Amino acid sequence: MRWTRWGLAAVLWLGACGDDPAPASPDADAGADTGDEDTGSDAGDEVSADVGGDEGGHDVAPDVPDEDTDTCQHACLDEFGKNKKSLCPQPIADWNCVQGCCVAVFKCQTDGDCRAQGFAEGHCTDERFDCRCETSTGVCGVWYCAADGDCGAGEACVAGACQAATAVDGLALRVVSAPTVLVPGATTALLVEAYDPTNPDVVTAAEVTWASSDDAVIAVADGVATGGAAAGEVTLTASMVGAPSQQATVTLTNVVPAAGETVTVIARVEGTLAPVAGHYALVDAGTGEVVDKGAIADDGVIRFGGSVPAEGLDVHVFGDATDWVSWLRFQGGALLLPIPAWSWGEVELTAEEEIVPEGTQLIGASLVHGVPDMSLYPLPGEFELSLNAFALSSALFDFSLPSLLGGDVKRYLEEDSGLPIETADQAEIPGGITFGFAGNPVVGDFWLTAGPAQRRLWTLGGRIELTAVAEFADDIFDAVGGGSVDFNVLVSALFPLFRNFWSGYHPDLDVATGDALDVTDVDPLLRIPLGLKTHVLVPDLPPMATAGYADSVFILGGALTADGLFVPLGLNGGSDSSDPAADPLDGKADADPLTPAKDPYLLPVAPLHSGLGGPHTAYAFAVVAASLRASSGDPRPEGGSAILKRMAPGEAPAAAPDMGEFLGFPMGSAWDPDTREIAALPLEGADTQRVLFKGKQGANWTVWLSGVETYTVPDPNALLELGLELGDRTTNVSLVLVNSFDLADGVDLDDLGTPGGWTLGHLLHVVDRVSFVDVRP
Repeated sequence: MRWTRWGLAAVLWLGACGDDPAPASPDADAGADTGDEDTGSDAGDEVSADVGGDEGGHDVAPDVPDEDTDTCQHACLDEFGKNKKSLCPQPIADWNCVQGCCVAVFKCQTDGDCRAQGFAEGHCTDERFDCRCETSTGVCGVWYCAADGDCGAGEACVAGACQAATAVDGLALRVVSAPTVLVPGATTALLVEAYDPTNPDVVTAAEVTWASSDDAVIAVADGVATGGAAAGEVTLTASMVGAPSQQATVTLTNVVPAAGETVTVIARVEGTLAPVAGHYALVDAGTGEVVDKGAIADDGVIRFGGSVPAEGLDVHVFGDATDWVSWLRFQGGALLLPIPAWSWGEVELTAEEEIVPEGTQLIGASLVHGVPDMSLYPLPGEFELSLNAFALSSALFDFSLPSLLGGDVKRYLEEDSGLPIETADQAEIPGGITFGFAGNPVVGDFWLTAGPAQRRLWTLGGRIELTAVAEFADDIFDAVGGGSVDFNVLVSALFPLFRNFWSGYHPDLDVATGDALDVTDVDPLLRIPLGLKTHVLVPDLPPMATAGYADSVFILGGALTADGLFVPLGLNGGSDSSDPAADPLDGKADADPLTPAKDPYLLPVAPLHSGLGGPHTAYAFAVVAASLRASSGDPRPEGGSAILKRMAPGEAPAAAPDMGEFLGFPMGSAWDPDTREIAALPLEGADTQRVLFKGKQGANWTVWLSGVETYTVPDPNALLELGLELGDRTTNVSLVLVNSFDLADGVDLDDLGTPGGWTLGHLLHVVDRVSFVDVRP
């Protein structure tokens, strides 16, 4: 039983039941009168009389009976002695009927009004944040800062609230740039920040001095490290100006080519300085002749002293415990390849939530288990939901649900959930999802497989009222009743409801790495509302030749870290149409199809928090238009196109970012597993392309094509002639993707392969647009 089917059935039931929903959650409109003609003696007319005036000069004194005369200016008792608001002056929405007198509804005119009375009136509820006035409506609302520039002089934005800037005294230092490898003359920027060890939200810039343990290997000046003439590993130390005892270190390596060496390939496990172990082959790109091959040296460096052919060398790195990487037509010099570790897992649980060893397999991964902590979350709702996963790296470029929701876990549902769903059968459920109904968990905990570099756990969660999904009940019923799931219905129905969710973030999990089935337990705390509001107008969706459009839309807002990871802090989604019969597919994702114009989507985003608010972290948006095939009869291939929009570090997110246009698809590209020939057609707007063989068990092979349009992928066993059974990562694949990249101005593929500066490990910093299409036959 697939999760989407019973998950949609549960939502259907939720949307159809319950005539007495929980009260609406407080928001920017809270406290405004509804203007009902007659509310009788309902609680809606019972408003506190103690509202008074304020420093803003707004007279909000209540109109209540005078103690001496027992009269009021405007009475509102009917002939039966009951409160009747319709007896108050027009407009009735400006009044409440309290104890027989018309009392003016509190309306703010200044932020001072809200600071004085907004919380008492119920307009604002979270005292961690400022309460400010929306003058057009007279309603107070919670206000969140996004960056220091939103605050006053001497203040800093700390997790959405303006606070006095923290003095350097008492702060500690940390290095936030990724470890890397240099060669003589190559440079890299060293980035540090100061943080409060007692408060993870407090992060700021720091003035430091740098020193190197060996200047001959790598020298450092003004925060820039430069590779020297000597090879080796160095420790670079930053000391805080004014508090020199506060220090932080980073280790870098310098690789020096030998005299006459024409090719130096440096293979490192991505995010580390660990050398890649395995085999390599260098092939004449023009003739296909193998010019060098063998085991990778212990230091992870492949050295070649022969002449480089006219058409360059095809460099193949076959790591034992990493992805495989091929770089075609390399012209010589130094090539740095940060290669992702091989990481994959599948998990099976008993009905008692115990791991089934024979049904659980982990490759280069550990297990992380937890229950989101919603103890601070105040909003009501019967349907409780959370998403939990790890920060995204370049996996964003082959966007898949497991990257957002975690890989599927075989497990059983809670028996006492209160939902009319089958619990005796095992279900496959994305490991990062939890949800429950009316306080009863259905899937009460998450199970994620964590690779070596996956230590940053994000959570989005909250509660949804039953009535919020009622309008989608018929669509969901049709999807479930037909035996297949239209993902557009799910996206259109649920993702916009995340606007009242909160964010949690754990920046550095200490994941158990002993026994393969060791489990790390963490209960991420939901602590920061998605209080920042951005409106994203989705560009026209990219067509897939005559097969249709990429029509499911995912909109992500989050933090882009200095070392190249994306942490989601907000989510929304939509589609070309959730009901093609009423709203024909036209390649336009419209947040409100009932209006003539195309409307933007509201993207709620949490302010940077829990260590993300440093001087080198930036807000970023990603919009993905995906083709998720609803059935085998769908003529479209799997694929998608993504746009990345990055703010500068320290800059607030744009209120309405210009997302440009989607990159198209190289339709007509193909993969022939019999001849092993890949055809990647050129694509207008793309600077470079690659082929990704995405293994079903995480064994991937990436081929950077370097402008090659047709390529015969070699069999590594035949290529090496070592009699080794390396396997063949072109088989047992879940996808064969042709990725097309539009890089930032001034960046090309050669830049990303050269030691120093941006590398393949920083793709999120330098890719503006990307598309991917599955070319399996």
